Amino acid sequence: MSIKMKTDDPAYFMLDSGPRTPATVYREGCYICEDDEFARMGLPLCYPCTKCGGHVAADDTACDDCGFDTYDYGDYNY
Repeated sequence: MSIKMKTDDPAYFMLDSGPRTPATVYREGCYICEDDEFARMGLPLCYPCTKCGGHVAADDTACDDCGFDTYDYGDYNY
């Protein structure tokens, strides 16, 4: 679970200082998908699986839907 950033956080300025990362896939319950601060800071977001189009968390390489692991094939989508 992610905690909302406070205004006195030294990185708070990053929230709207750059381009917003566009979402390409969404999964309810994923802490990265549901926390707008990741996109607002321009961080990598979750991406679609190259095998089935399902959800791959930005901090993982395995698809939550089919289990395909892009790391094994060097098939990164970052």
